[in-house]
Amino acid sequence: MKTESNNYRMLKNDEDADARVLSFFGISGVLSVVAIAVFVLSPPANIGVAEGQLAPNFASQAYDNSWSSFELYDHIDQTWVEGEEGQWVFLLFIDTDCPYCFESGDEHSDMHNAYASSVKFLTVVTELQISGHESSKAEIVDYKEKNDNSGCKSDRANCNQRPGDVHNWPYVDDLDRSIAEDYNLPGTPFYLLLSPDGIVQWNSGQHSSQSDPLSDPFGALQHHVGASA
Repeated sequence: MKTESNNYRMLKNDEDADARVLSFFGISGVLSVVAIAVFVLSPPANIGVAEGQLAPNFASQAYDNSWSSFELYDHIDQTWVEGEEGQWVFLLFIDTDCPYCFESGDEHSDMHNAYASSVKFLTVVTELQISGHESSKAEIVDYKEKNDNSGCKSDRANCNQRPGDVHNWPYVDDLDRSIAEDYNLPGTPFYLLLSPDGIVQWNSGQHSSQSDPLSDPFGALQHHVGASA
């Protein structure tokens, strides 16, 4: 009689175990279907630098009074909806030895002075693969701050002669060209305007014709962001 009772308990335990296993596989199957549905309904973001794409993330060191860690996606809000308030991002790609960048220093100051209240300016300093273009983190700082340094513009100008004011916004170090490569940088200066959710709204390379009203960075800012403050 005791043996039959033990056999019954063992059988009952086996049945409970089977039920738990079947329940586990059933729940796993449901979760898998849900995960696949989420992936299909929410495909990966379209990342790139063309207008309408999500700008690639990047992480580096940035100088703004001192060097510190910097990541682009810390400054965008992918939940932003058009019509809501939010901070736009303006990326300026330069090379401290690029003569066109050097001479554009006053235009960069003017744009920042006009739009700093609604647009976050970020200068990404890369190094073009051209003879004589050899920069350093010290030169980045001196270019930004207009310090005494004879190495700007391929040693043809002192950094303190750069047109414009001291640039009071972050300068991001890309001397290893990792950001330039991810962004398929065509040259410098090069500009991108991102809406608060990180979508490229204006790519200067797509408006290179002088007859294009959006060929001018100031015009692009006014078109997308509105009148300056």
